[in-house]
Amino acid sequence: MKFLKHYVGSALMLAAVIAGPTLLKIGSANALPPQVAEELNITPEQQAELDAIKEGAQTQIGAILTGEQRAALEGTTGRDRAQAMRSLNLSEDQRTQLQEIRESSRNAAETVFTDEQQIQLQAMRTERMEGNKNRREEIAEEINLTSEQQAELEAIKDNARTQAEAVFTEEQRATLDGTTGRERMQAIRSLNLSEDQRAQLQEIREESQAAADAVFTDEQQAQLQEMRETRGRQR
Repeated sequence: MKFLKHYVGSALMLAAVIAGPTLLKIGSANALPPQVAEELNITPEQQAELDAIKEGAQTQIGAILTGEQRAALEGTTGRDRAQAMRSLNLSEDQRTQLQEIRESSRNAAETVFTDEQQIQLQAMRTERMEGNKNRREEIAEEINLTSEQQAELEAIKDNARTQAEAVFTEEQRATLDGTTGRERMQAIRSLNLSEDQRAQLQEIREESQAAADAVFTDEQQAQLQEMRETRGRQR
């Protein structure tokens, strides 16, 4: 049920194949969720550094958006902001600049953590992945996903991966060889993709998302939407 990890998420259903999240919570009030900061024993100095990195990223993002795009994002945070960003019809140049901002911010944030905190973060990610696996199985049962639907979704995922592989150069594929999950996402971010490659990968994401959405019944779509809204309220 690996593919189910994206059902209660957003349109980035194929993130594990061709994209990934950033470390900073750019659209939230704090650079790190409070519970994570507490568990890592983040100092006030570190928190100030992380907040400054987040604010700098927000400023840079605002500078590359048009006035109309900024207006569309005004007042949005968290998941709502992420959904609004996806509806902006960004140009290839804007997408490239946003990717650079994400990478720069992530790299800057990682230097703030101590070696011990880095190890803790990795352990927390692993634990979260295990929790996601259990949740995916629960979701499949809750929405009564049939074996035929599961097979269709797996086929869509496999097709998306095949298409994505064809976009990469031989050298880039060698870099990704043997990587999975978060490790693969991190490797993809290091590939220095061209604007044309980014555009092709975005098209693959959108087509695969549309194909996956078509697999669900109207009732399942409604259930998933309710789960997304519940999850958003809890956050």
